[in-house]
Amino acid sequence: MYTKEDLKRHLAEMNFFPWDTVLVHSSMKSIGEVEGGADTVLDAFCEYFCDGLLIFPTHTWATINEKHYIYDPDKEPSCVGLLTNMFMKREGVVRSLHPTHSVAVLGQRAKEFIEGEENATTPCPRNGCWGRLIEERAKILFLGCPLTKFTFVHGPEEWLDIPDRLAPAIDLKIKMPDGTYHDSSFHKHQCSFGNVSDNFGKLTEPLLSKGIAQRGKFGDADCIIADAARSSDFVMRLLQTDPEIFNDPDPIPEEYYAVRRKMKISPSILACDVANLEKEINSVPNADFIHIDIMDGHFVPNLSFGLPIVRAVNDLTDIPLDLHLMMSNPSKYIEAFAKAGADMISVHYEVDEDLSELISLIESFNVKPAVALKPATPVEVVYPYLDRLASVLIMTVEPGFGGQSFHAECLEKVRKLRAEIRKRGLSVEIEADGGINTSNIGLVSNSGVSIAVMGTALFKESDREAFVDRCKG
Repeated sequence: MYTKEDLKRHLAEMNFFPWDTVLVHSSMKSIGEVEGGADTVLDAFCEYFCDGLLIFPTHTWATINEKHYIYDPDKEPSCVGLLTNMFMKREGVVRSLHPTHSVAVLGQRAKEFIEGEENATTPCPRNGCWGRLIEERAKILFLGCPLTKFTFVHGPEEWLDIPDRLAPAIDLKIKMPDGTYHDSSFHKHQCSFGNVSDNFGKLTEPLLSKGIAQRGKFGDADCIIADAARSSDFVMRLLQTDPEIFNDPDPIPEEYYAVRRKMKISPSILACDVANLEKEINSVPNADFIHIDIMDGHFVPNLSFGLPIVRAVNDLTDIPLDLHLMMSNPSKYIEAFAKAGADMISVHYEVDEDLSELISLIESFNVKPAVALKPATPVEVVYPYLDRLASVLIMTVEPGFGGQSFHAECLEKVRKLRAEIRKRGLSVEIEADGGINTSNIGLVSNSGVSIAVMGTALFKESDREAFVDRCKG
């Protein structure tokens, strides 16, 4: 059972600050068992954001219409959940006078934030509360609910005048604080093909990929936290590229949001002609690392290079050496490999040795420590060690053999890891190894990988230097 202090800690772990402006889309049932129930959840929010603006949508689009045309903010219930109805009744909370897309706000500037909403003629005008989220550099929290609830996206649609989004005007009345009624000629949302917001979920992957949003946890609830200003910019660009982008549930084309990173390339000499080692290494002078796989025939069912090759490669190049130890007992050999010239050493999480001690041992020889994960190993196992690592090596094939086919499903681990690294503000590299070639390196880069190990695809090329440059992007 979660306490109020647990929930406040979860907000801090999601990088929220007490002075933030935060709009919360919520699903109470997803949070799990809380001591004190929904009241405790709201207590946690209200106390945590004591110096900012706390906002809940209190929409009435489901009830306000031609027949029920009077909006009374003191009496009209919200149609978007338990927490919203409880929040707007709390002391100090003010509710906007928008007839269909009102918000309830707590904070010293709450009245200023909702000012003028009775003059809205559309659900999300740029000069209204939803547009003000941009100026506020607000964060939008999806607490246990999907991005199909992303009301904010309607704003860019309106501001760009996207066709087939608004219904003809209807006459509404808004009850004002002084008891008088304000007449409103209002356009509700309407789409000929149904509910356009059902397709807003397709934004999830692009926003996470570009770092505009990140994942979090509040109680049992999976959360997504989106930056309002950056989300607006991104959605505006999408709609300017394709005004019908949200007319169907099809995924947003990757080229619309591809993250252009400068990829680091680590050629794996497991795929080179070892009999001509010097020539092979000299063929990739622009490589960022030289990747050397060390296999012991026990941890993986194969044997490969040992100390003599590491020493030889170190004598042949100034390019940093990236050693991947596929060994059952790496602690016995770390010192020797470090002295042979290793600049970074990856040990496998799956070995039967204390990982913390292995990291400390690598560090003791002034070598960068890294941890490698097999495809079936969940990425969360490295989270306790992230602040001590230079890199995490995600295997995109089963370790032990070259020339295998790439396992794209492993990139979900990369996305999770990149989000965790970003959330903590760390500078840990993410390395991927196995089956990477020109047909998938864009996908690899966009998932968050910063170092690509390339073997067969690279060493089969005649002009390796040009190939490395192309792959770097």
